[in-house]
Amino acid sequence: MVPKISVIMPSFNVAGYIRTCMESVLGQNLSDIEVIAVDAGSTDGTWEILEEFEKKDSRLRVIKSERKSYGYQVNQGISLAVGEFVAVAETDDKIAPDAYEILYRVAQETGADYVKGVAEVFMETPVGEDIRYEMRIYPKDQYEANEGRITVIPKERPELVLLDYYLWNGIYKREFAKRIRLNESAGAAYQDIGFMIQVHSNARLAVYLDKVVYYYRKDNVNSSCYNRKAFRYLAEEYHYVNQFLEKRGTKWQSACLCKMFRQMNARFQIMGQSGEFWQEAWGDILFLAKQIKIAVDQGLIARHMLDEGEWDDMECLLEDPKQLFGRYEKTFRERKEPLQKILNIVDIQEAVIFGCGKWGRFCHILLENRRRGAVLAYCDNNETIWETRVQGIPVLDPEKAVQKYPKAHYILASKYNARELKCQLKQMGIGDRSISEYTAGLDMQMMNIK
Repeated sequence: MVPKISVIMPSFNVAGYIRTCMESVLGQNLSDIEVIAVDAGSTDGTWEILEEFEKKDSRLRVIKSERKSYGYQVNQGISLAVGEFVAVAETDDKIAPDAYEILYRVAQETGADYVKGVAEVFMETPVGEDIRYEMRIYPKDQYEANEGRITVIPKERPELVLLDYYLWNGIYKREFAKRIRLNESAGAAYQDIGFMIQVHSNARLAVYLDKVVYYYRKDNVNSSCYNRKAFRYLAEEYHYVNQFLEKRGTKWQSACLCKMFRQMNARFQIMGQSGEFWQEAWGDILFLAKQIKIAVDQGLIARHMLDEGEWDDMECLLEDPKQLFGRYEKTFRERKEPLQKILNIVDIQEAVIFGCGKWGRFCHILLENRRRGAVLAYCDNNETIWETRVQGIPVLDPEKAVQKYPKAHYILASKYNARELKCQLKQMGIGDRSISEYTAGLDMQMMNIK
């Protein structure tokens, strides 16, 4: 009998994560699946764990890849797939238990070439708490206006290139997926770019659901996004993509070139965080910058396609790539220094975090990583969460927090409202010296600050 979904799992040295990932796949509510694990010669115990699962579950087939190439591995898996639909699971991530059941049902109802859901980003931290936030393709209100389901004709929507980046949060008709090939370049970086561009430019119908189906890990320091060869991989992938763009109009070319710039810019941010210019990437950086300059001169990248900050970054890149690096290195250092001061404060003084959103929760983890019990409570202006607990500590009305902890140090953890929160605390009698602002966001690199 033909399985409903074939799940391709490319792996290489993910022993610390593969067990959890495999359990989430084999434990799906939709049990009528086949799983094809394609390992690229792991040496850390991953292969042995895969063999262990294979002996226990006949739905799993484990094969060795002849090459250390994510694209080659996925292509190999798709070529062997016999399911009605194909999915790809990154082997350091996790799948929601009902993911494939829901995606398959909608695919059957609609006849779509592919169906995708929402990914939830998660970061497991050394102190045992997780940071999570959802990564939607469309804004929340747009899903709500369409009853949680947005149907599109991708081949008529080149803007999808800038919205829908990842291949792993959906399922694809097998016959559709078999017409697509990933770039078989070395390593595991950016090969999903070519895949998704082929998907978007060829699919006749797709559905996007406002339903969390995939858990995307953001704390794996071995992830390809931290690889110093990232600029080389990016250049190789867009060279591969060009063969598909030749058959498309300028709108598709523009979208792809804007995406290339954004991904290049993101690598500059990571390089800036490292504090070291990756000199070995200089040739690839110049090559990519040249492609961007040509695109700007030809009008394929124009000011209205990027936000103001991105356009400024692009002009800086074209003037001097090392200047753009310096800008990000300085920005990271300026974010790091206030955090260092906060960490020094909590060495000798308890704290209350004003704001228990994503920034507040991550700040709490950083402080707990420094000293257990450093944070007494959260306070927040959202009265619906007063007297609840977040990450093991209470959430208080700000006035009650000040009454209960008048000598605590108050840390403002708000991306947009820190000034207003500071005024609020000062009106309640908290002095400037007892208030600090957390500005480091959700950057896992901050976990290394001691």
